[in-house]
Amino acid sequence: MNLTSYIAVVINAICVGGVYGLTSSAWSFQVGSLRFANFAYGASLMVSMYLTYYGLREWNLPWAVIILMVLAVNFLLGLFMRKTVLNTNERGTQILCTTGFSLIMINLVTFICTAYPRNLSLVEKRLYLTPEISVGAIQLTCFVLAAIILFSFQLYLQKTWTGRAIRAVVQNRSVATLMGINSNVILDVAFAISYMMIGISGIMMMLMFQAEPIAGEYMQTIAFIVCVSAGLGSLSGAFYTGIIVAIVSASINFFIGSKFHDPLLFAIFVIILIVRPYGIFNSKKNVARTL
Repeated sequence: MNLTSYIAVVINAICVGGVYGLTSSAWSFQVGSLRFANFAYGASLMVSMYLTYYGLREWNLPWAVIILMVLAVNFLLGLFMRKTVLNTNERGTQILCTTGFSLIMINLVTFICTAYPRNLSLVEKRLYLTPEISVGAIQLTCFVLAAIILFSFQLYLQKTWTGRAIRAVVQNRSVATLMGINSNVILDVAFAISYMMIGISGIMMMLMFQAEPIAGEYMQTIAFIVCVSAGLGSLSGAFYTGIIVAIVSASINFFIGSKFHDPLLFAIFVIILIVRPYGIFNSKKNVARTL
């Protein structure tokens, strides 16, 4: 253990944390801004990972086709969920229905693909910052793309008519309806777009990790920690907190060991909740409203 090794660990953790941040931002947008308690998030991410794997390894599709396929499937899946299991304002019903839908997807994937882990076995090129410090080219590319996608989504919310309509519905659905905005259609579109972000995250996760039916459950746990720590609804906050969580996670593994990883990570999460229950990047007056 030396300083150079730790710097290398932190740099790689930052790259992975950017993907964590994008993954968590979509869930934060759904739960904090749109007010949909979606607990099928992890399973949906897992499905995107499997689609990426099969598209590349089994079906030999070009990358452009794979990306379009994953985005289209997730857009339709988002619309389907919005019209069925999330067609209610009752949070308890939403949690139960999406949890059940998650179990259906996990078991269906296990039945079709088996529980055997899949990975792309990519040989990742290393970019050397110094003779002893390097970063994976795929990780760095995913980090940059995650930042660009999240920034573009925020611009979309601020600059386009549909984006302004989404913000209006989030802030006050009744007044938005009086202004001529079809709130239900806007919520459908917003939720489906957030599912496209899940699809992009799934592609990136498949490039860095392996896919298995329960892979999404771990990422849903990470997303929960990131979103609640950042403050529900804070998209940029979720991105920054994803990076922080990745650095903390890597530091625990580096200095203490993986067997203490989960207890320490959740202990830090509990401390954050006690000190700032409304989130690191939210204020008391702006809980679950930051777009």
